[in-house]
Amino acid sequence: MFFTGDELVQPGTPLKPGQIYNSNRYAINALLTGLGCEVNDVGVIPDSFEQTCKALQQVATGSDLIVTTGGVSVGDEDHVRPAVEKLGKLAMWRVAMKPGKPLAFGDIGGVRFIGLPGNPVAAFVSFLLFVRPLVLTMLGAARVYPQKIKVRAGFDWHRGKARREYLRVRLDTSSIEPVAETLERQGSDVLSSVADADGLVEIQEDLTFSSGEIVTFIPFSDVLL
Repeated sequence: MFFTGDELVQPGTPLKPGQIYNSNRYAINALLTGLGCEVNDVGVIPDSFEQTCKALQQVATGSDLIVTTGGVSVGDEDHVRPAVEKLGKLAMWRVAMKPGKPLAFGDIGGVRFIGLPGNPVAAFVSFLLFVRPLVLTMLGAARVYPQKIKVRAGFDWHRGKARREYLRVRLDTSSIEPVAETLERQGSDVLSSVADADGLVEIQEDLTFSSGEIVTFIPFSDVLL
């Protein structure tokens, strides 16, 4: 596992202009460790095609799965996707979902690869929906996909989108039926919204609804054990 970006620094280090803390390192490490994985974390890789290729070759040795964050979009410094194409095979790139569109999947020398987006919420949601089921499948688990339950929406959704959306929500359990209330800040860079949420509401493509209607809820209590 590694994380890409010249802008990434360790928490506790004073930030210079253009820098951000590497929260993904701690979140993804914790999620993998919670699944029983032995994590080979080689840290932050600079925005360099050559360094990215070297890091991929390093983590592929002796690993069953390669997980990275960042470098899978379309920017000039996004080198993970072309590096995977050079060293192995890219089977899939980009998913019609928000957050988490620039997701990549492939293999390097027979070792499965998943490239997660760099934004922390996008990386977290993509992990729950793609990496976690893959790891559980590799471990031989009987149930690999997140539990989905029905709750009532405490908000309107009148702008159906062409891609599936996942909103961070809290559950109001003060009434007989739980009601999902959205958190105010839904940006894919706002990791605090994950800490404050009880789970995700999954909104299918082109779906609209009004407050009080039934929606699909993925509880964190099921996927973060």
